[in-house]
Amino acid sequence: MGIRVPRTKASRMTFSLRHTALCLFAIGWAALPATLQAQRNSKHGHDGMPAPVVASNPDVPSREAPHDRPTAYSQLISLAEPAVQKQTRGRINSSYVEGIDISHYQHHINWDLVAKEPISYVYIKATEGCNFIDERYATNIREARRVGLSVGSYHFYRPNVGWQQQLAHMVSIVKPEEQDLVPLIDIERRGTVSLEKFIADLRNFIEAVERHYGKKPLLYTGQNFYNNYLAGRFPEHQWMIARYNSSQQPSLCDGKDFIMWQYSDKGRISGIKGDVDRSRILGDFSLHELGM
Repeated sequence: MGIRVPRTKASRMTFSLRHTALCLFAIGWAALPATLQAQRNSKHGHDGMPAPVVASNPDVPSREAPHDRPTAYSQLISLAEPAVQKQTRGRINSSYVEGIDISHYQHHINWDLVAKEPISYVYIKATEGCNFIDERYATNIREARRVGLSVGSYHFYRPNVGWQQQLAHMVSIVKPEEQDLVPLIDIERRGTVSLEKFIADLRNFIEAVERHYGKKPLLYTGQNFYNNYLAGRFPEHQWMIARYNSSQQPSLCDGKDFIMWQYSDKGRISGIKGDVDRSRILGDFSLHELGM
């Protein structure tokens, strides 16, 4: 039981303050695990796995961009420094002049069967806008390279999204060391911006892609879209031009000589269920001209 020592008013006040502080500390310490768990769940989901990025609209930035990208996109990459040197380092399969492009719409692909077809290259959808990542991209690029096809990746350009945001998104997913062919930029939409802004932003995006990867990207569009909006622009770049259901090659009003013709969106290939886009290299052009 011990000896009880009388306390003064000041000592009682000091004791009371210390007691209160200890109680608050104990309460905070008890709540800490729950707080940390709540913070963890906010980023990883309740099962502890990383929460998926919801990107149903490629024109609208997600609240949490892929790979915890910083808000200041200029902090992610340096546009002045190319990621690779300009010498060709990709594996070029020049056995055939035919190729395909694919995305998640082709679902599961048996790449061992695809490799038996008379094709040499494949362009694989990687990104779109500022937040969409093709769900089959990682699998497709790994498997296509495994079976010996020359592989490139493409970004679907959205005019209503800032080109800096699209660039940061694209380069965070499309890794230079995984590419045999230069990146492809899919240009099919005018959006709601003026033609002047559409061209200016697109030019900035294309030039920044070239600076980052060290090679000029391949540009893709349809015959009519090219003639309406892009004729005479970007003459120093190679183009893949789409024109379906015709035995005649695309006709460009500025006389541009293009490297590839996407001649069908209903092609058939062993190992792919359903339709697939098919293209071929034209004239004296070679796939080596698109090598990374």
